[in-house]
Amino acid sequence: MDNQKMGNYSRKLAPLEEEYGLYYTKLEGLGLVASVMRLRGSLEIPVIEQSLSLLQQRHPFLQMQIVQEKDGMYFAAQATRRIPLRIVKRNKENQWLEVLEEELNYKIDIQQDPLIKLAYIPAASGSDVFDLIFFIHHSISDGICLVQLCREFLDYCARITEGEQVKVDRLPLSPPSEELLPLSKNVSLKFFLFKLKFICEQLLKKPHQLAPDIDSPVSEQKSRLVHRFLNERQTKRLCQICKKEGTTVTAALNTAMVLTLKNELAIPGDAYINAIIAVNNRQFIPSEFAHHKNLSFMAGGIWIFENIFNKASFWERARNSRQKIEQGLRSNHHFYSVLAAPYRIDILKKGEILPTTYILSNVGRINQPKNYGCLELIENHITASNRSYKPLPILHCTTFNSKLYLTFSYAEPLISKKKAQSMVDFLMSSLLEAIGEFRIEN
Repeated sequence: MDNQKMGNYSRKLAPLEEEYGLYYTKLEGLGLVASVMRLRGSLEIPVIEQSLSLLQQRHPFLQMQIVQEKDGMYFAAQATRRIPLRIVKRNKENQWLEVLEEELNYKIDIQQDPLIKLAYIPAASGSDVFDLIFFIHHSISDGICLVQLCREFLDYCARITEGEQVKVDRLPLSPPSEELLPLSKNVSLKFFLFKLKFICEQLLKKPHQLAPDIDSPVSEQKSRLVHRFLNERQTKRLCQICKKEGTTVTAALNTAMVLTLKNELAIPGDAYINAIIAVNNRQFIPSEFAHHKNLSFMAGGIWIFENIFNKASFWERARNSRQKIEQGLRSNHHFYSVLAAPYRIDILKKGEILPTTYILSNVGRINQPKNYGCLELIENHITASNRSYKPLPILHCTTFNSKLYLTFSYAEPLISKKKAQSMVDFLMSSLLEAIGEFRIEN
């Protein structure tokens, strides 16, 4: 790109950002992250609009678009449009799930519009409970960052409602996470060995994937969701038993996914599946830009392989999963997965993605206040859009207000609604049986 034209651009997308930019364009909307908030109280539309304006003033990425040039993708600082606000007339109690799916399947025009949008479902007559759903492009945000953005938005709403004239300072533009990773001097050799090990495991273990129920081009697929949760008692019990069994909630969730895929694949004898376990890299980066107040995508992933023929108990599997995840962290695999973005981009440009059986993203406990002036935050959970060349179920988990929320994301018709419901029922039964309970909360 020539220097004269460069004046309209803020910077080129780094490989990890570009990867999700390409997912969004080539896979028809994959890579849109959503935060669902259910609140009690009253909120006027002008207050929502003013709070969105403050968010946009504060965060440079919300003033930009993504444009494609011959030498790659760029964040463009062009004429800024307002953050889109969709107001939906409420006609049923759990309408948020329907609106969530609709908006995940309605692409943002990333070359013209802000990389974020909001849907507002007002309270029904006689009720004071309403829903807000934020959607943001994965190239500029991860789930942790989006939670903080929602917190900031609600804080603005509360202060404006109380009559305060809110002013904000513009944050600096976050650099790519690749530039911030705390890597050792011999990173090139270690990264080479990481790639070599991964390729060998793929070749030797030949991980299985779900077969499509109906093969379909990405342009004809729809992102679909199945939502469940564990109540406060069940969530507390899960945490207690995980601690007692010497494992973690993430490892237990992964074990439930492994058992679900084992049941669905029904392959006799030795067989492997593989998974990506999402990791919040911010906690390992010694930079002010790693603070979740700064919009940016700073997630990594750990690849693990599981033998589904293993006859170990649920908690033996969970301890084994914890060991694999911790070994990946000690070996910096969550950093190397970021550095491997150019490799995945090359594969994507050939019309393929790395063979993966499933993805698990556990945001963990959201440390977010419940009260914002006259507003009370009742629920908050994270999910994302899903389209792919092959079936790739994704489990998004969030703990808020002592409840564990689980959202199973899949692409229809690669995975049918009936199969998705069946898989989630099996997953929940596995979790509840492991903690000695059997009732599924819907």
